[in-house]
Amino acid sequence: MPGLTRGETPYYAPSTLAWTLAFLWLIACLPQALAKGIEPETGRITLSLAQEPPSLDTSLAEDTTSAFILGLTNEALVRVDRRGEIQPAVAKSWVLTPKSATFTLRTDARWANGEPVTAQDFVFAWRRLVDPKTAAAGSTFFTYLLLNAEAIIAGQQPPEALGVKALDNHTLQVMLSRPAPYLLHVLSGTAYMPLNEAFVSSQRDRYGADSDNLLSNGPFKLDSWVHSASMTLTRNEHYWRKAEVPLSGINIGYITADNRSLLNLFKSGELAALDLDEDILDDASATGYRVNKAPTNCMAWLILNMHPDRPTANKKLRHAIRLGINRDSYINNIIGMPGVKKIDSVLSGPTRGVKQRFQAEYPAPVIPFDIAQARQLLNEAKAELGVDEIPPIILLANETRQIDAEFIQSQLQSSLGLNVRVDKQTFKQAIKKMHAGEFDIARAAFCGGPIFDPVFFAGIFQSTGPYNDGGFQHTTYDRLLATTHSSTDPQARMDAFGAMQQILFEEAPILPTHIYSLVYLQNERLKGLVRYPAMDFSRGYIDN
Repeated sequence: MPGLTRGETPYYAPSTLAWTLAFLWLIACLPQALAKGIEPETGRITLSLAQEPPSLDTSLAEDTTSAFILGLTNEALVRVDRRGEIQPAVAKSWVLTPKSATFTLRTDARWANGEPVTAQDFVFAWRRLVDPKTAAAGSTFFTYLLLNAEAIIAGQQPPEALGVKALDNHTLQVMLSRPAPYLLHVLSGTAYMPLNEAFVSSQRDRYGADSDNLLSNGPFKLDSWVHSASMTLTRNEHYWRKAEVPLSGINIGYITADNRSLLNLFKSGELAALDLDEDILDDASATGYRVNKAPTNCMAWLILNMHPDRPTANKKLRHAIRLGINRDSYINNIIGMPGVKKIDSVLSGPTRGVKQRFQAEYPAPVIPFDIAQARQLLNEAKAELGVDEIPPIILLANETRQIDAEFIQSQLQSSLGLNVRVDKQTFKQAIKKMHAGEFDIARAAFCGGPIFDPVFFAGIFQSTGPYNDGGFQHTTYDRLLATTHSSTDPQARMDAFGAMQQILFEEAPILPTHIYSLVYLQNERLKGLVRYPAMDFSRGYIDN
């Protein structure tokens, strides 16, 4: 599912260093039999997470950490293979028209408690998704494709008016508000997975809060969850294709952003795989391990808050900030990972145009590093705001990427003399503060997964969009986006996206920084883990 990406680098405050030493001591004291990266005799592997999944409720999850676990434990109508092609999942077949989709569900799909997965489970889940009482935010991003969804979210119609209907136990009819050639890729996401109504209702507001509050229909089930410490997943024996799931289980043995400690665990054979960051890349390379690289459809940028109570609501200040940050230094010296590329537009990377990559057909205007111009714009911003000094700038930081915040803070202080105050938060709390608009600048990263149509990244900046945390409001932009929703002419749609790209450059609601590349270590006996275009570890196996 598209969502907020994980942070990669720890920040060593004095208290963190003490915790790290204690953590390493504890690890050293554990019996080796309790922590093996791969266990051929039991068919289990051990992995790690950088942070706690913020939510395992499919109606609420909007980040890649939660989506990774949900992708292991749950299954949607369809799935995406390693080539980006749609494959059957709970649905064994379907019929598409420009304004509808009818899915025939397989009769052997089961919940982990043995009950059948039915069309009504999808109806319940999707109605719950758009129900204002659910308080869903980013997870509703693509619900505009469903008939009446926008009116339901706005409270103008009841959830029962949603364009989804169970014709019988194994036939699901979906009515669309507009044509969408990328519909099936959207429906492969976590937000469109089924929910068992009786079970969810029995959990009240605890659904997804713990392992006992979850019911799965996917390859694995969550047996235990020690919050902020570990998770244990076991193969779901009721899963319809369990014969194609070689692993008997996956242990999330460690939940920590301390990658240096995790590298030591990988070296000692206690982790099967490990995502690398700039802090440990050289050490990992020096050990002689094979360093693997996979592409992503993930973009990162800095949000510049445009809400009227923020100093960054001033357009010239936003342009000054954008010109006053050396992105080449940021990417080479702070990110410093193979395959990472600077971008001038969110419509970069694998985003597709009419016949080629979007950037080949619609090159983005270049955003330079220009301190002289930045300082001139800063002076003009001060004059417009009627101040001698810009009020303190609040820079919202995810605790796992503190190093990024420190770099941006240093750049803006040295280039423009701005007083930048870092507001460091946990991953989960940082998401909440971004949604609440409690920042002036915030680092954000989104993954489009297998959706290569420009509509995902462009749609983030819709005035009423659930991810529009910076409060960008632009009537022409919204009208152009609506054109891309309603038109079936590829050229007209891409021309509209090109015009939207120009508006983002001129209005400067963000500073695009880079496209990610996933760099990782993996035990050579572990095979079959798919990382792109969508994460799918369900067919991983230990090679004997």
